[in-house]
Amino acid sequence: MKIATWNVNGIRARYAQVQEWIARDRPDVVCLQEIKASTDQIPALLLEMEEYWCYWHGEKAYSGIALHVAKACAADRPAVGHPEFNFENRIAAVDVRSPLGDITVASIYVPNGGKDFPAKMRFLEAMDAYAAAYQVSGRLLVLCGDMNVALTERDVHPKERKPKAIGQLPEERALMERIIGRGLVDVGRTVDPDNDGLFT
Repeated sequence: MKIATWNVNGIRARYAQVQEWIARDRPDVVCLQEIKASTDQIPALLLEMEEYWCYWHGEKAYSGIALHVAKACAADRPAVGHPEFNFENRIAAVDVRSPLGDITVASIYVPNGGKDFPAKMRFLEAMDAYAAAYQVSGRLLVLCGDMNVALTERDVHPKERKPKAIGQLPEERALMERIIGRGLVDVGRTVDPDNDGLFT
């Protein structure tokens, strides 16, 4: 199963690239973040793609996520839901069948914390509880998106490393490590562990 994710930072500015990317790579599940658009602002060619069940959850000029599931993976439109801790259109999840069994895929846009750091930490704490529930149940979970936390110094461009910067704080990193410790994997680092150019 091919699962793909992209923080598009405004779907209206990047709809052509998103469309080309999906057509070229044909992911089974597409997760988009920071779409910054309500459904009436989504270009028609993306709003309902012929080969995908499409779900958009956003508002004008702020936040928002999307999920697309290939119809080849789901004969009927799958139900998309929001965990209780969703706010500002920041998380949606869908259950799909995979060769490994049923799997939940979530598209997530964690608050960056610049305006409200406690809200970011509450979101991460709730995401940890969410991952823990899946760990206990044994059900497969994939969390895709923009987590707005650099796990290590190596995950930040050398010129941007600031020990007191939000996104690099020890308490954020510890919480993200705890979430990953719930049986999850940092895919980027796992697939390309020696790449010192892999940073935000």
